[in-house]
Amino acid sequence: MNSMKSIFTGSMLGLGLVLAAGQPAHALQAVWDGAYTQVGSHYAEWNIFSDNNPGVVGIQDNTPEVSHIGGGAYQVAEMTAGAFITSGGNIYSPTVPTVFNVSASSLGAGTSDVYLRVGSLGNFDTTLGQSFTNFTLNGIGGTYTQLFNEALGPGQGTEVEALVSWLGVTHTGSLNLAFNAIGTSVSLDQLSLDVAAVPVPAAVYLMGSGLAGIAAMARRRQRAV
Repeated sequence: MNSMKSIFTGSMLGLGLVLAAGQPAHALQAVWDGAYTQVGSHYAEWNIFSDNNPGVVGIQDNTPEVSHIGGGAYQVAEMTAGAFITSGGNIYSPTVPTVFNVSASSLGAGTSDVYLRVGSLGNFDTTLGQSFTNFTLNGIGGTYTQLFNEALGPGQGTEVEALVSWLGVTHTGSLNLAFNAIGTSVSLDQLSLDVAAVPVPAAVYLMGSGLAGIAAMARRRQRAV
């Protein structure tokens, strides 16, 4: 398993291209294990977390390792003040269920498909099938898809990778995502945010152009009277 992350460019048709492609014999921190293809107009990825504002309650990381696609400003924040950053660069709490807020701004207004990818280690709810839950984007729930699941060993929990999607989201250029751990001892290992602009259908564009043309003709007729 390569220790470097790979971002593959290609076509994304729904979620058909984000299924896991095999599992390694053991898990490594800060290494994605599930296959993923992204072509978003905006993209940010955190592999190792840090606290950019240590004087503020909670953890705030606004320096993703990958944020070269499309610009924008991004932040991951842990909100409980009960978590800390591990030696491996994860966000973890053995005492409280962690609560996260992921924000993105300066993306430009439009309609987008939004994909939040989350990697975790530790506690796992086998009934729910998740380590993190209650995913929302601007208050709206998303569609959860598990990409990877591997037991880490006795007493170590599970490594999980998941993709949460929101399709056709109309926004003003800012996104606010939230989620929380299913309990204590869930370690946030990695996170990425992929925002793919949805093109305006040709029929809609032509209809809009036609309406604009009719309005222009009406104005010219009024001036001619």
